[in-house]
Amino acid sequence: MAYHSESISSISKHAQQRMSTRAINEWQIDQVLRYGRASHTRNALIYAIGKREVKEYGKFLEVCAGIHVLCSPTDNTIVTTYRNNDLKGLRR
Repeated sequence: MAYHSESISSISKHAQQRMSTRAINEWQIDQVLRYGRASHTRNALIYAIGKREVKEYGKFLEVCAGIHVLCSPTDNTIVTTYRNNDLKGLRR
């Protein structure tokens, strides 16, 4: 698994609202972009943290487990974020 160098570039207004209502902060988003698995799904780029990433990179990621960050494939803008512990739908 590779460490991603992506960092927060821009966050859409929708994503900011979802972060607020879902208690997801920018630190967690940054960790998901850095350490999460990346998947191209439905014309989007999705980063997610699961048990595998926590085991490989460290327990500090446990608070990020299940967080998905959906980015635009064209400009890497964060479109939305949510929690889902089922990562089966994400291809590597």
